[in-house]
Amino acid sequence: MMRLLSLIAACLIAAPAVAETSEQKAERCAAQAGIVEAAVTLRQDGRRQKRATRKILKSDPVKGTKYEANVDVLVAWIYTLPAAQLNADTVQTFRQACLDFEQKPE
Repeated sequence: MMRLLSLIAACLIAAPAVAETSEQKAERCAAQAGIVEAAVTLRQDGRRQKRATRKILKSDPVKGTKYEANVDVLVAWIYTLPAAQLNADTVQTFRQACLDFEQKPE
């Protein structure tokens, strides 16, 4: 769980320092959760990390979007988790932590 929160914090810190609307936040979290879900599925299917990264980068919801930059980090995180944690709860926990995160103005 600590890894998850650290990863989310790292991803969100890298985001622009512009205030986002709740709709933008929901879109961002959904896109990132989609990356996490794809990575979980590919790992469960026995794909190697590099192959999973390439496959996700070429997928329709990610290719050519600003979320391409998140793929390496999120896939790497999934491949550090124990196999027992690779389930729908992982994706839902990530999505909820993303939605709950509040970036404080500096």
